Amino acid sequence: MPAATFLSTFMQTASSDRTGMLSSKGAFNAVPRRADNAADIHEPLYLALCKSTKHKARCPGLVFDQSIKRSLRPSRLGHAKPHICCFKPENHRHVEDADPASRVELGYTEFIVQVTPDSSLDYFIDPDADADDRTLAAHNFVRQFSDENRYKEVVRAYGLHISFATEIFARQQRSFLFTVAIAGSLARFFRWDRSGCIVSRAFDIRDSPDMLAEFLWRYSKLTDAERGFDLTVRVASPKEEELFQSVIKEYVHQQLSATDEELEKAVSLHYQPGHVSSIPVYCDAASTSHSPEEPSQHFLVSRPIISPLIMDGRSTRGYWCVNASTGQVGFLKDTWRTYAQKGSEGDTLQHLNRLGVRNVPLLATHGDGIPQDTQSDQFVDEPWARQIDRKDVIVHRRRHYRIVTYTVGYSLSTLRGTDELLHSTYDVFVAMQDALAKDKRLHRDLSAGNIILVKEPDHPVRRGYLIDWDASIRVDKKGEALQAGRAGTWVFLSARMLSREHAELRHTFEDDMESLIYVILYCALLYLPHRFVALSLATFYTKFFEEFNNVGLDGYGGVAKTANTVDRVWTRRVRFDSPALQEWLDTVLNYHSPMAKDREKYKGMWEPDKLDAYWADFLKTHELERNDRAEHKISMSSRYDPDSPPTVPPTPTPRTPPSPLPSGIDTSSPSEREETPEHKRRLLALIPPEYFPIRPPPQRGPTAPSARATLRRSKRIRDQQKRSQATATIVASTPAAGPSIPRTRGATSAQPRRPGRGRGRGRSRK
Repeated sequence: MPAATFLSTFMQTASSDRTGMLSSKGAFNAVPRRADNAADIHEPLYLALCKSTKHKARCPGLVFDQSIKRSLRPSRLGHAKPHICCFKPENHRHVEDADPASRVELGYTEFIVQVTPDSSLDYFIDPDADADDRTLAAHNFVRQFSDENRYKEVVRAYGLHISFATEIFARQQRSFLFTVAIAGSLARFFRWDRSGCIVSRAFDIRDSPDMLAEFLWRYSKLTDAERGFDLTVRVASPKEEELFQSVIKEYVHQQLSATDEELEKAVSLHYQPGHVSSIPVYCDAASTSHSPEEPSQHFLVSRPIISPLIMDGRSTRGYWCVNASTGQVGFLKDTWRTYAQKGSEGDTLQHLNRLGVRNVPLLATHGDGIPQDTQSDQFVDEPWARQIDRKDVIVHRRRHYRIVTYTVGYSLSTLRGTDELLHSTYDVFVAMQDALAKDKRLHRDLSAGNIILVKEPDHPVRRGYLIDWDASIRVDKKGEALQAGRAGTWVFLSARMLSREHAELRHTFEDDMESLIYVILYCALLYLPHRFVALSLATFYTKFFEEFNNVGLDGYGGVAKTANTVDRVWTRRVRFDSPALQEWLDTVLNYHSPMAKDREKYKGMWEPDKLDAYWADFLKTHELERNDRAEHKISMSSRYDPDSPPTVPPTPTPRTPPSPLPSGIDTSSPSEREETPEHKRRLLALIPPEYFPIRPPPQRGPTAPSARATLRRSKRIRDQQKRSQATATIVASTPAAGPSIPRTRGATSAQPRRPGRGRGRGRSRK
C-alpha cells in the first residue's frame, strides 16, 4: 500500500492542527543511508525520535526507549528485544523497574521500530512507482536471493519482527497493531491483525522525513481503540480480584485435593496478584443465558493457560474464569473465528447439550459482542496487493468471538496413571459416538490438548471431556464429512488424512478413532513408564508424530504411521511397564490394522460398536495401575536455531584460574562416569542410523546476567575443554593436597549441561 494511503486509511485524525508538531525538515538526516551494523542506524534514529522543545515533540504524550540495550542476549531468539519501543510515560516506568532478563517491554509498548543496517536487508521489494496494473499483478513482493547466507540474514531479521508483533498480541488485549521497519534509511509501515498484515511501500526518511513525522504525529492523536487496543477489557476492582482468588483457590483444592505450598503453586497457574481483568461476553440472542435486560455477562480472568503462538488464524487465548455476578467457575475462550463460518462453536455446544451428548462441556454463554473484525482481508483485490513467492495471497475475514463453558478441568497431560488415561479417553470415545449418533457430527480435531480431566464426586477417577468443537462438521449418509480436506492437529491426524491426497478426501469417524489411538500412544510415551531410552524416544516422536514433507500446497506426512499398520515397525519397539496398557494397545492396533497372521481373527473389528464393546469390557475386567506417572522429556531439534549469531559480552568478566586439586580426586562428573563410550555405543545401536534426526546441542532457558550468559555455547565448550586439560595436568603433577577451587561468577562447571526441556506439541490449525 502506498505510504500516504496507509496514513489516510488507518490513521485518520479529526483535526488538521499541527501546532505542537516539530518541523520535519532534516529531522532524520543523522541516520545514514546504510551502515555496517544496526546500532549505527537505531542510535541516531532514537535521538531524532526523542527530540523535543518546551511545547513541541515528534510524538507528544509518548516516550521512546532503546529496548535493545536492555537485552542480555540481543541476538538470541527468545531473548532479543526490539530496537526501539514507544510507551506511555506511566507504562515506561514499569519497564524501567523490570528485570532486564524479562521481555516486559512487549507487554506495555504502543508500537515498535525494528532496524536493519542496509536497504538490501529489506524482506520486501517494491515495483516501479509508475508500474501499470498488469505489472503490479505479476510483481513478487518478496525479495529473491542467490546468496543463501544473505537470504538467512534477511529472513531472520524479518522473522524477529514477526515474533515481536506476535508476542505483543499475546501479552496485550489487542485487535490490531502498528509497527515500523527501518532498513538503512528506508522505512515501511506495518498494520497487523488476525487475518494478516498490510505493508506500506518503502520511503526514504532522509528524503521524505515528513512521512515518518506524520505517522508519529497522527499516532499521538489516536485514541486507544484507534491504536488497536481492546477497550472491552478492564482492570478488575480489588473486590473482584478477591472474589476471583478465593473461588479459584477453592476450585483448585476441590480438583487436586492440594494443600499449603502445593495448593498455592497450582493456584498461581491461573492467578497473578494485581493482574486480574474483567472481560465481557456479549450474549447471542439464541444463547441459553441471553436476556434483553442483561445483554452481557462479565467474567474475571488472570493468567491464561493457552496463548496464541502465531499471528494469523484463530489465535485462541484460554482462561479459567469466574462469573463476576454468580461466582461460578468457568472456562473463557477468546478467539477470532472465520467470519464466513456457518454457526459458531457455541451454537454447536448448545445443540449437543440439548441432545444430551455425554462428556462435552456445558455451555454458559457465547457471542461476538461489539463487532471487532479484521481489515487486512478488505484489500486483497487492490492492484497493489502483491503475490508472495509467486502465489496469490489468500486472506480470510475474522471476527472476535468469546465463549464460556462451565466445565473446567486440567489438561490430559496432567494424567496421574494408566487407569486415568484409559478411563478418560474412553469417556471421550463415548462423546464421539454420542455426537455421531445424535447429531451426525464428527469432531475432526482429536488431540491431547482437546481433552480435559475433571474430578467429579460420583466418579472414582477424573472424567474425560472432549472440548474445542469449532472444527466439527456433520456427515452425509455415507458417514463422510460434508466438506473435503484436512482439519485437526498434525501430530494426531490419521495416516489417511496426512497423505498427499488429503485435499480430495473426506474425514470419517474411523479417522477420529485412529486419532484417539495416537492421543493415547502419545500420552503413554510422555507420561507413563516404559523401556524406551531417551534417544530412541526422541527419534520415535520426530518420525512417527511430526514427520512433514513440504511438497505441494499443504505438504504431507504419515509415512511412519502407514508403515506401522503393515508390520508394527514402530510400535513394536515400545514396551510399557503396564501389562494391561500393552495388551490394550496391541489389541486396538490389531482392530485398526491387523497383522498378516491375524487378519482373519480381527477382520471387520474396526467398527465403533465393536471397539466400544471391547474397551468397556477391558476396563471392567482389568485392574489398571494408578499413580504410575513417569515423565519423559524430549529435546526437540526443531526449536534449535543453527543460524543464531554469536553474542559478544559487553564487559568481559575476568576468569580466575583453578587452584591445584588434592591428588587422587576424580575430576569427572557423575554423569560422565555413567555415560561411558561403551554405554553410549549400546544406546546408539538400538536404532538404525537412517532413523537418527540431526540433533543440535541442548539449550538452557534464561540465566542471570553473567559472562556465561553472553558467550556462545561453542566458545564455552572450548573454554571448558581447556580448563579440564589444565586441571588434569595439575592433578597429575601435584603430589600433596592443595586448597579447594574458588568459584568465580564467570567460571563454568565441568559437569555437562542438562538437556533443554521440551514437551512435544503438535502443529495445530489454530
